[in-house]
Amino acid sequence: MDLDNIWQEAFSLAWESFKRNTIPIGAVIVNEEGNIISRGRNRIFDYSSNNPLVGSNMAHAEMTAMINLKEKEHPNIKKYTLYTTMEPCPMCFGTMVMMGIRNLRYAARDGFAGATELNYNMNYIRSKKIFIHKEDDELELFHICLQSAYEYSRNHMRLEEVLNSWRTYCREGVLMGKQLYDEGYFLEAIKQRKEIEQIYDEVILRFNNI
Repeated sequence: MDLDNIWQEAFSLAWESFKRNTIPIGAVIVNEEGNIISRGRNRIFDYSSNNPLVGSNMAHAEMTAMINLKEKEHPNIKKYTLYTTMEPCPMCFGTMVMMGIRNLRYAARDGFAGATELNYNMNYIRSKKIFIHKEDDELELFHICLQSAYEYSRNHMRLEEVLNSWRTYCREGVLMGKQLYDEGYFLEAIKQRKEIEQIYDEVILRFNNI
C-alpha cells in the first residue's frame, strides 16, 4: 500500500490543509521529465500564507499551484501534468485549460462540483485534446474518507447534500470518514504527528479488514 512520490506529495499537502482546518485537497504540477515544479493546497480557510489567493474562495489547491507558473518560464507547459487529490471544479479545470496544461490526473471524483465533463461537452475545450485520468479506487476511497471526516467536522448547512453526491459512487469512503471522525482518529493522528504515508496505510488496512 505504497503511495508513489507524486501522490505522496499531493496527499501530504491535503493533510497539511486538514491540519490547518481548511479543505483537505492537495495538488502538484509535474513537468515533462516527471519532476514536481509547483505545489498547492487548499487555503480557503487558512490565513497563514503570503499566497495572494489565501482566504478567498479562489484558494483551491489547483489554483494555488498554478498561480506560481509564469508562461515565459514554462515553454513546455502543454507537456505538464496536474495531479490533484480531488476532481477539479469548473474554476480550476477552466484555469488549467487556459494555462495550457494538457494532462490531468486526479484521485477522487467529485459528484458535487467536479467539472471534467466539460472536456467532452465544450467544443473549445475538446479541441485542446486534454488527457484526463482518474486513479484507482483505493486513492479515491482514501481521499473521500479524509474529506468526509473534514466535512463532518465543519457540520455546515450543505453537509448532507455534499456527502450524498459522494455516496453515489464511494459510499464506503463516506462511511469510513464518519467512523474515523466519530473516533477522533484524524485529530489523534495530528497529536501523534503521523505522516501521510502511515495514515494512508492505516486507513486502507482498516478498510481491507472490514
